[in-house]
Amino acid sequence: MGKTGTDCKTFGFSRRKYGSELLIDLIRLESLEKYNRKTPRHFLSFYDITLIQEGAGKFALDDIDFPVETNQLYFTAPAQVREWKVAESPRGLVLIFEEEFLCSFFSDPLFVRNLSFFRNKLAPPQLKLSDEQGRYLTNLLLQIEREIEASKETHLLRALLYQALAWLNNVYRSAYQLPQKPQNPRVTRFFELVENHYCAEHVTSFYAEELCITSGYLNELVKSETGVSAKQYIINRLITEARKLLQFSELPVSEIAWKLGFEDSSYFVRLFRNETGVSPLAFRKSKMP
Repeated sequence: MGKTGTDCKTFGFSRRKYGSELLIDLIRLESLEKYNRKTPRHFLSFYDITLIQEGAGKFALDDIDFPVETNQLYFTAPAQVREWKVAESPRGLVLIFEEEFLCSFFSDPLFVRNLSFFRNKLAPPQLKLSDEQGRYLTNLLLQIEREIEASKETHLLRALLYQALAWLNNVYRSAYQLPQKPQNPRVTRFFELVENHYCAEHVTSFYAEELCITSGYLNELVKSETGVSAKQYIINRLITEARKLLQFSELPVSEIAWKLGFEDSSYFVRLFRNETGVSPLAFRKSKMP
């Protein structure tokens, strides 16, 4: 576990708990109360799916609040800002896993990243299940828990994890009426390139050249998948990181601008204000306790 800011930590997957190959776990949410109470705002280095069985309050993901109630699901991808806003710990089941646990054994290495509920631009990272759906998922998660406690058979656990993720993908897509067509591979590759280069490369032409297509065509592809242009997608990624650094670090605005690849900090300030409606300093002040 490493510290990322003055009051926000990153929780990493414990590879010593079961060994370096068993990168999956099923945790009772109430058992995490001491960690969530000590550091209610935090990041994860792994994927997390939390099913609420009983509780009240709010759970925030990237500054957006979602209700804590029975059969509520939250989907967290690595490096997203999380915060529990509850008077007491809810009861629930938490499925966590590392991407490599599945993808290094599948012919589709992008299976996890192509799931609809992790970082979807068209729908929120939460889902309200029906009672019947809640019972189905609970039984599946408990089966994973029993297998971890018993034999820890990695192939069976991969199959159970795949079953849970595939089922949730269908339920999520149906709930939000998402198109059934698979994501364009060029768009998937664009997302990966942005994650790797957004601090250094701000212009659409760089990504279009990497994909061997025109900037105009790239804009069309990205807009059809996300509802925004490729340029706006890059800007959104920069603003998300800027908000995180402003809220969870003490770096001056000029240094944050430099870290995000802006040679002119005044341009960064103008861009941030245009995208959020407030200056970086005003945003930081609004997030102070």
